[in-house]
Amino acid sequence: MSKITRLFITLTILSLMLAACGGGEPATLLEEIEQRGTIRVSTDPNYAPQSFLNEDGTFEGFDVDVANEIGERLGVEVEFVTPDWDIITAGNWGGQWDMSVGSMTVTTARQQVLDFANPAYYYTPAQFAAADGSGIDSLDDLNGQPVCVGLSTTYEIWLNGDLEALGLPETSYYAEPPADVTIIPLTSDNECAQSIQAGRDEFSAFLTSNTVVEAAIQGGVGVHRVGSPVFSENLAVSFDKNSSLPNDTLVTRVSEIIAEMHSDGTLGDLSMKWFNEDLTEDPTQ
Repeated sequence: MSKITRLFITLTILSLMLAACGGGEPATLLEEIEQRGTIRVSTDPNYAPQSFLNEDGTFEGFDVDVANEIGERLGVEVEFVTPDWDIITAGNWGGQWDMSVGSMTVTTARQQVLDFANPAYYYTPAQFAAADGSGIDSLDDLNGQPVCVGLSTTYEIWLNGDLEALGLPETSYYAEPPADVTIIPLTSDNECAQSIQAGRDEFSAFLTSNTVVEAAIQGGVGVHRVGSPVFSENLAVSFDKNSSLPNDTLVTRVSEIIAEMHSDGTLGDLSMKWFNEDLTEDPTQ
């Protein structure tokens, strides 16, 4: 046997061994994540209590805990990235992150560009709030007012009256949008309360998750709830439909993990930890 032949056989054996050990090219996004040993998760650094960035560079919050639990059950480390919300919801992530655990509502429009884990991992009511002393105390008081929302959020879509783009079940809607409002979009709806706290005066009211309103009130921001919740949101983990590798096995596995976390009480415990109530039950059922 020539040296060249022996070298060829040796290289062939090494290739087969590497492939057997998972060293080959991944065929799916889940395989790539497993080989990499990390899953890149998009989240919001300014959306307490769901997610927020500490001064030491670490993340905390309900969404952060959920993402870390998913990573642990996948057997990989979690790496957080913080793109703007409108970029996340637009899809076409270009492989910069693998999934979003960022309190995203499943909507008709988003389903065109994103895949969602099923079931949702929690549910929140959308709630108006206003600055104390603003004279805005009921839903009728919001007519003709400027209202702050997060850019590309369900709150903006609902205020625009585009219920088709939302695509929520009819039982999820509790009120009609106020008339003739001027929408003031900011990068994150949490910035609405922070802007009021800072003395910004072009709006006195905002629409966001009730969890964010509660966090603002508990944090000493001079705001109060206006009326009852106006609709309910089903919040799910999302994935880019246009990922470079097929994401179907990842979506399936994360869906299984979310179902497991519902069944074993993990999600309920995390909800109690961060919201002091269990928001993991579907209110429309």
